[in-house]
Amino acid sequence: MEDFLPAAALGHFVMKVQNIEESYQFYVGLGLRAFDKFPGLAIVELRGGTHLLLFQKDDSQSRTLQNSHVGQRPDFGSEKIDLMIAGRTKAELELYRIGLIDKGYSPSVIPDDDLYGHHYFSIQDPDGNGVSFYTNHCSDKPV
Repeated sequence: MEDFLPAAALGHFVMKVQNIEESYQFYVGLGLRAFDKFPGLAIVELRGGTHLLLFQKDDSQSRTLQNSHVGQRPDFGSEKIDLMIAGRTKAELELYRIGLIDKGYSPSVIPDDDLYGHHYFSIQDPDGNGVSFYTNHCSDKPV
């Protein structure tokens, strides 16, 4: 398979939050890069350059933004975003998870079974939005 850059990439992902500073620190603590802050908005950056825009709820700037009410998966009904770590194995995901626990986060356990080739766990942000973390793909299975 030939390597190529896709014609488009996800530039921004928008979330409305109750407390911008608390959410900003939460996502920076997960390992996202602190990017910038403005009145009513904070920006963190994911690997690959996608920006997570954290808008203040009930702010004049964010009133026109639609709210998402459905998670991406039935068992993570509050999931708003899923993040992929650089690691490819369940062990690498567990090391990342333990690092979050050491920082005071409360992630779920990693299920024994993978999901479409990915190991994963979830966590809730300060607003109760679900955030899932996945491996790039499962390469720790016997071939």
